[in-house]
Amino acid sequence: MVRLRLSGRAGFSLGVIALALSGCGEKPGSEAVDESAPAPSAVSDSENVTEAPEPVTEDIPEIRSGDPADDDVEFIYRLGLIRGHLLSFIELYRAEAYEMASAHVQHPASELYDALVPAFEARASDGFAEGLTALADAAAEHSDVDAVYADLVVAIRATAPKTSVAVKLLAISKMVATAAEEFDVGVADDCAIVDAHEYQDAFGFLSVAREMLASENSSDINETEAIAVAHEQLDLSISAFAGLLAETSEGQAETIYAAAAQIERAALRLQ
Repeated sequence: MVRLRLSGRAGFSLGVIALALSGCGEKPGSEAVDESAPAPSAVSDSENVTEAPEPVTEDIPEIRSGDPADDDVEFIYRLGLIRGHLLSFIELYRAEAYEMASAHVQHPASELYDALVPAFEARASDGFAEGLTALADAAAEHSDVDAVYADLVVAIRATAPKTSVAVKLLAISKMVATAAEEFDVGVADDCAIVDAHEYQDAFGFLSVAREMLASENSSDINETEAIAVAHEQLDLSISAFAGLLAETSEGQAETIYAAAAQIERAALRLQ
């Protein structure tokens, strides 16, 4: 089962707290006043005027709504989860693990697609419901699904908005974090795979994240470096998988969680 991650983050300046707490124990008027000292005169000479320092500002990450109707990160993330399920389906189907494959081809419609319908409407998109149905029907009949699957992937990609590298990396980071959650459920501490479906979900999400990243390139050095970080972290994460039908895995969920954090950090530096 996919647990959608909440998006949106707000910046908060620690400098404000520091200023508010400075001198907390001091009381006004507690210091002795020298009444013999001359009263300060009004400033009339511009040379004696000290300009107020410019306020110190901190970069505040963009606040996102978390609504896929207007939040590109959330929309791309959810499209990625659908594709991740479908990738696990096609790999299992080709391996003739039809029962396992069937669960993955059903989940995009039952868990994810319906929740995206308002977003498709807001984005003036027709979506790809017919493609999902066609693939599920073909799978149920044990017919050739490759062409139907390929057409569906093209339709899903066509709904994704054109965005910046930073937005794409943030969506990928969320996919990797969700993969970590699924892997954590699917693999026990002794490395035994105790929930094959969740383990397979994790593989699908990471594999699609890597496919999404493969199409990203930039002439900007900062974006190029961020993309390289994401490639490195995705390769490290997916090395935890020994195949969709494996019974054990030497990977660690913590490695995948850390990869998600590294990719997110690289993306935020671009904003």
